[in-house]
Amino acid sequence: MGALQGLLCWAKEKGVELNGINPQRMPGRGLGVVAIRRLKAGDVILTVPTEALRSLDTIPKSISRKLPRNISLHGLLAANLTLDNTTKFTFWNAVLPTWADFEASTPFMWPRELQDLLPKPAKDLLMKQQIKFQREWGIAAESFIDMRREEYLYSWFIVNTRTFYYETPKMEKFPHNDKLALLPVADLLNHADSGCQVSFSPESFTITADRAYSAGEEVHICYGGHSNDFLLTEYGFVLAKNRWDEVCLDDVILPDLNMTQKAELEERGFLGKYMLDDETAGCHRTQVVLRLLCCTPRKWRSFVDAADDGEASQGEVDALLVQFLDRFLETIRTTLGDIRTLNIGKDTQRKLLAQRWKQIETMIMQTIKRLKI
Repeated sequence: MGALQGLLCWAKEKGVELNGINPQRMPGRGLGVVAIRRLKAGDVILTVPTEALRSLDTIPKSISRKLPRNISLHGLLAANLTLDNTTKFTFWNAVLPTWADFEASTPFMWPRELQDLLPKPAKDLLMKQQIKFQREWGIAAESFIDMRREEYLYSWFIVNTRTFYYETPKMEKFPHNDKLALLPVADLLNHADSGCQVSFSPESFTITADRAYSAGEEVHICYGGHSNDFLLTEYGFVLAKNRWDEVCLDDVILPDLNMTQKAELEERGFLGKYMLDDETAGCHRTQVVLRLLCCTPRKWRSFVDAADDGEASQGEVDALLVQFLDRFLETIRTTLGDIRTLNIGKDTQRKLLAQRWKQIETMIMQTIKRLKI
């Protein structure tokens, strides 16, 4: 019996119901879920009873009582997965990503030299991730002295990449983003920028088709409206098409600001987070900082106070933005050259990093073309 068939037989015994879908291996992308017949919008395609979850309720007291109350649920679940030496979840564990899978795609596990070449939002998120993990690992290692860091890190990323939002009265003390549970079979659904609806009740999780699917078509869920920098750092992949994608311009704009300008922007709440997407010539924050650099102080304050719509200065602002984008293109191409010449890390790591920078390059070139029309 293959791993997938073993999982499905085990899941069926746990009450998991699949309706018109089936997991399968996706060429070059691991596992996914496809429609095996035509599905209509509103069809319930998967039901997972709460008894089949791995959640706060399934963590043995021999583990939870040894850990302090200030550990996150993420950390608790990771400790549980690491210390579990039963055969209860053998069939489920057989289809989980391997250590090699995470190492190939997850920036947390890349060499420092490649991490340093990440785009700014990815790098900032990675730093927060590292701080969070180090805290959780420190707590777990103090309570379980025989636990190995590599095993805990693997479990920590299983929880990080495969959990669903789940809330029960027992979880009240945990913050919103730490109310988690692992779901068999449902965790095989891959992400797209839109996807099937996921809901839960005290009895079960239900996944409902968001649209019609043809037989053989991959069925997705949406992890949220996330940029590719977020998806890369948190989950180890980027989407070829992502309506939520955006580019951060801080590294090219902030160096041109003097201390007085930075202080004024900070006072008004507009310092940093200058973003660009496929549809706009910079977010409102970007429009604000550009006008600070090219408009009179009176005109800038009028724009910030919403007394001026900025239409009269838009041409000058767009021209300045093109200058910054041209400069950013030079940085991107230098970075891509560095990635090509580096003989560090795995080929898959370098390819994924270069893919992300090429996406950013394309978005910037398209914006420049749009602004020059």
